[in-house]
Amino acid sequence: MAETYITSSPYDPEKFINREEEIQQILTLLKQSQPRVRAVVIDGDRGIGKTWLSLHLQRTIFKEKISGITSWLFSLWSPGENYRPEGEKAQANERFVREGEQLKLDEFLEIIIKNLPIELPPNSTLADKVDSIRRYVQSHVDDRFVLMLDSAYESDWSLIEQLETHILGNLLTLSNFFVIVTGRGRPYPWKVPYLIEAIRFGLGEFTVDQIKEQLQKFGLSSILSVKDIFDIGQGWPLFTEHLAHAKDRAEALDIAARIFFLVVPATVRKKIRLYFESLSPLEGFGESEATLMVKTYEKGETLDGRTICKEMNETHLISWKDGRYVINQPVQNILCRYLQNRKKNDWIRLNCVAYRHFEKQYNEPSLKRFQSFFENRMEAHKKSLSEAGIRDLRTCTADEMMEAK
Repeated sequence: MAETYITSSPYDPEKFINREEEIQQILTLLKQSQPRVRAVVIDGDRGIGKTWLSLHLQRTIFKEKISGITSWLFSLWSPGENYRPEGEKAQANERFVREGEQLKLDEFLEIIIKNLPIELPPNSTLADKVDSIRRYVQSHVDDRFVLMLDSAYESDWSLIEQLETHILGNLLTLSNFFVIVTGRGRPYPWKVPYLIEAIRFGLGEFTVDQIKEQLQKFGLSSILSVKDIFDIGQGWPLFTEHLAHAKDRAEALDIAARIFFLVVPATVRKKIRLYFESLSPLEGFGESEATLMVKTYEKGETLDGRTICKEMNETHLISWKDGRYVINQPVQNILCRYLQNRKKNDWIRLNCVAYRHFEKQYNEPSLKRFQSFFENRMEAHKKSLSEAGIRDLRTCTADEMMEAK
């Protein structure tokens, strides 16, 4: 099937499905006279709606629901060459990084200072600029100043470190200055106490009713039922608009699988997706499993497990948990169903090799204390094979292991 791309709609307040609970938490914090906490961190996988929420706060909520707010929105990472959630027209107090751009600290300060009546001394240093902002914020104690950093975890961490060291650590000591951070994947290890002690929450998936409302607001009619869109997209808002254009469930799975990897540069997208498809049958993996499963999927090509894990980790679509890498749940769910539907023989081969891999570890005397773990993994792959029509594991063992060598 030829790859097509459906452009996602930019933010539109009329299309926003309200996140009342999350928005109310933020408004309650901003309305406190002497807030102890002055930072909010919002976690969530790709497509759950973090950027739309940031835009909704910046362009709608802070203008309509609360007075005395000055806010800035910086989106620090580009979600792909085809997606512009902010729209084509730049708005005041916003900066969205495009793919390949490198944002500098001075640009932050220029944008922040631009709409504040601050007169800088000649040849101002970075410290002079931050001090000027601090004095202005301090002198407007009844106002609220909010800096939003969208897609922070996915961005260049050296930039985050500079922001924390030179700007955030200074301004967050003021009771009327706030920071809202969104991100996915491995969280940034903050050093400033106000960010360490931030209010944290994740955005929840949409319900079937919310997906129905989303389709109505976007003016979309879908061949797939709302239940099918929910089942495939798992309630992730980004999927709804795309899946509504699918002709059938098989095409919907293709579309859903492609959406995740639009965050990966086009030059390496095919390779990275292959890694994820190879490892999607596993609940967790290390370097040895990465080598084995990619080699199995590629039918003999030997690749370095450390490199595979490193390149996958750079996508922020996996995380480190309990001593192993874990593919983010929505990505894994989609890819497993994609392989079951579109590449059944590959799915069977991968599960056969995984089963034998854990069986070998189960029988290894030096790993006896982990037997219950290996047994659970074997049972999971045995179940997947049974659902694929493989009742007797001996019928696939020899052929599959030969193909994996």
